[in-house]
Amino acid sequence: MREAEDWAQALEADLKRAQHNDTRLLDATPLRDLIQRYIDEVSLKKLGAKQEIVRLKAWLRHPLADRPISRCLPKDFADHIAQRRKDKSKRGGGVAEQTIKHELIAISNVFESARRDWGYAIENPTKKISKPGGSQARDVRIPPDIWPKLSDELRKCRNKQYVVIAEFAIETGMREDELMRMAWRDLDKARRIVEVWGKDTSSRSGQRKKRLVPLSPRAMELLGTLPQALDSSALVFQTVRKTSADGLSRAFTSACKKIGIEGGVFHCTRHEAASRMAPHYPMLTLMAIMGWKTPAMAARYYHAGVDELHAGIERMQAAR
Repeated sequence: MREAEDWAQALEADLKRAQHNDTRLLDATPLRDLIQRYIDEVSLKKLGAKQEIVRLKAWLRHPLADRPISRCLPKDFADHIAQRRKDKSKRGGGVAEQTIKHELIAISNVFESARRDWGYAIENPTKKISKPGGSQARDVRIPPDIWPKLSDELRKCRNKQYVVIAEFAIETGMREDELMRMAWRDLDKARRIVEVWGKDTSSRSGQRKKRLVPLSPRAMELLGTLPQALDSSALVFQTVRKTSADGLSRAFTSACKKIGIEGGVFHCTRHEAASRMAPHYPMLTLMAIMGWKTPAMAARYYHAGVDELHAGIERMQAAR
């Protein structure tokens, strides 16, 4: 009996050594193969596909892309962080911490899929280094007194829909990709709501998920300026002419710079919408409208203005 136990233990040890030493698959697979597979099989199914694919294509141009995954070490990614922080090609020197953080998250997702779903016996090297902390809560707003100047700049664009889309975004808080996907059938003008469709990214099944966003009177007016397509499946902001998200983003950022809004990007419209809605909705209702999963996400977007702070004091005084 003892001999049988010794033989079994020795066999188990040999199998473990073989598994540990057999790195042929890892040695023969360059990182770029995993990145491309992730783009093709995973990224394209995500809501944030556009941004993640841009980051992953940047990794495809990185020297690490041609290195076997068995030789991708934590130090390589720590060196990447250090290099990005002192990148002299960027104004002011260095890349924003939030940008670096998103780059690391993208490549980490690739390693996690390879390890968890594709059968590669490899550890995720990005898990063994300290990652950038990212940006603080968003604090760039597009207040009502600034909007006329910004809208004047957007009206100078060749695509006259940019100004309509931007103001509609402020009125609803919808994301850029959600606006680009919004079809006429998603609108219920009688109930003054829009059904915003996306994927449940918390689920492996990727089931479609929707939320209801209320339409303000101004949002209804903006829709009324657009010719409605006969086909209800037609996209709202593609009815008049082809409108690209990239073109919209560039035009919005350029307009912000021209009127002195530092750090202004299209996503600031969502921040402004959240800040305007927050004083008027319970937290859970606001989370449902904006599509947030946690109150912490709300805290990143909502910043009370001075007028809102004073209004709270006045309500408190009136209640005494």
